[in-house]
Amino acid sequence: MKPWVSKVSAQISRYLFLYRSFLAHNLKNEMIYRANFVIAVIMDIFFMGVNVVFFAILYANVETIGGWSFHQTMVLVGSVGVVREIAYLTFRQGFLELGEYIRTGRFDAMLTAPMAANAHLAFRHVSLTESLGEGLMGLALVVYGFIHLPDAALSSIPLYLVMLINSLLLYYAFCLIINSAVFWLVKSQELNTVVYYFIDTARYPREIYRGLGKAFFTFVVPSSLIATVPASILTGRADVGLIALTLCVTAVLLSLGLAIWNWSLQHYSSASS
Repeated sequence: MKPWVSKVSAQISRYLFLYRSFLAHNLKNEMIYRANFVIAVIMDIFFMGVNVVFFAILYANVETIGGWSFHQTMVLVGSVGVVREIAYLTFRQGFLELGEYIRTGRFDAMLTAPMAANAHLAFRHVSLTESLGEGLMGLALVVYGFIHLPDAALSSIPLYLVMLINSLLLYYAFCLIINSAVFWLVKSQELNTVVYYFIDTARYPREIYRGLGKAFFTFVVPSSLIATVPASILTGRADVGLIALTLCVTAVLLSLGLAIWNWSLQHYSSASS
């Protein structure tokens, strides 16, 4: 095995070990408050149910929205829930608490840890509670919509999963860019609201946008690519050109996000300075 392959493999193994350690620790803490855990899951399922009712009412008056049928839209809405749950299991909760870490000086300790600060921040508070109900309900909606589609094909599932991972990277890149501003603003509530609406608008089909609006939600705030592209694969609406565009946008945004994050870190002054 080549030296660089061994080095990368060792690095991935170390990060996976650290992730498992953080996940196990956080699960123990969350399970202490079982009533909170159950209530959070029920509330997530309730609000996802409200989404379903909202679209059911819309589709009682129209056959399609942007060319999407009700069952296709359920796959799309469910995909957003799945992406959001995976985000909470990997990085989202850490970014929500970045402002608090900076204010209290605890972020300084992350800079001295033997792993990248953005990875440490992401893994430090991986949470199962925050979006578990939404994730489970999302998965149920994807399955429900999929089995009611006349053109559904099991062969589309592997590509769907690949594009879900791509959507997660796109979401992560957007979080990196927005949360880099916390080093100057310190308070992160407004920034987290921007990120919340970024993923929330992903539950609408990309086809509802026109002209400059479509360009804005594709290249500037690419929320229209998060769920529409994976869902289009599973619902038989796959567009090779759109898939290629989504992969390119993700690569550019991720590179830009890492560059902005690293540049912001260089201008970060310790809370104790």
